[in-house]
Amino acid sequence: MKKLKFIILIFFISIKSFSIYFLDPAINRIMIYIDKDGANNYAFIRGIAEEKERKKEKFISLGLAGSAIEPRFNDTSSYSTVVPLINVKYNNFYTFGGIYNGYNFYQGDKLALNFNAEYRFAGHTEDKFDSYLKELSDENNPIMLGIGSNYPVGHVLLTGGIKHNVRGNSDENTASIGVLGGIPFKKFIILGFLSYEMMSNSYTNRYFGISASDSGIPPHNIDGFGSAIRFTTVLAYSLSRNMDLFSYYYIESLSDNIKKSPLVKGSNSNMIGLGATYTF
Repeated sequence: MKKLKFIILIFFISIKSFSIYFLDPAINRIMIYIDKDGANNYAFIRGIAEEKERKKEKFISLGLAGSAIEPRFNDTSSYSTVVPLINVKYNNFYTFGGIYNGYNFYQGDKLALNFNAEYRFAGHTEDKFDSYLKELSDENNPIMLGIGSNYPVGHVLLTGGIKHNVRGNSDENTASIGVLGGIPFKKFIILGFLSYEMMSNSYTNRYFGISASDSGIPPHNIDGFGSAIRFTTVLAYSLSRNMDLFSYYYIESLSDNIKKSPLVKGSNSNMIGLGATYTF
């Protein structure tokens, strides 16, 4: 936790001291699509530069990202993976690999609102574990529908939203806030995204708790709302007019009541990776 707090402190000091607006036209475009925890979650950081005369409303971005992952679940080993990147924006519609999809329905002077649909890899399957946890029954991965927003404040972009799991019960919900900032140079850009998510008790119990009916494993009920702090930093380089290279580091810290679950490792999950995109 001390390491995470140190990273957060450095992030805010950097934004306050050195930040230039991260949509600076010096950077043509950066599209980042990050595999997070393999079959558990996906995170996305997007920084799209605007030219002074016009706004780019249509593009297709293709690429690959390779990751080394320390997963969040207990009794699972570290592993590596390579995933394809397929990102598309067409006017108000956008999709990141079909995993995160949205429609921008309102654009004011600063405030922007969107409807979004996200397929999360937050469930667990029997073959995920190496030990007695194999006895657990499978859980369906959530499909989250919600409303999101973003609002620029100085050199950073504030984000937030609420989502509902349409595969779960009527009270399986999440709410999140975040801050996205960047430091652009001539061809480089450094991006940082810090977010905090709160999960309803029913959502948390479904994916991190153990009910008595699952197996012979002693039941474990999450006490209260669950939460997660996530931080991603990206260093990207515009190799040419259409091609970008990037590296990233991601860390996730779950709340103490979730960490007490036998499903979850006591330490934070993290990942590091490299990738490239080509934008048409």
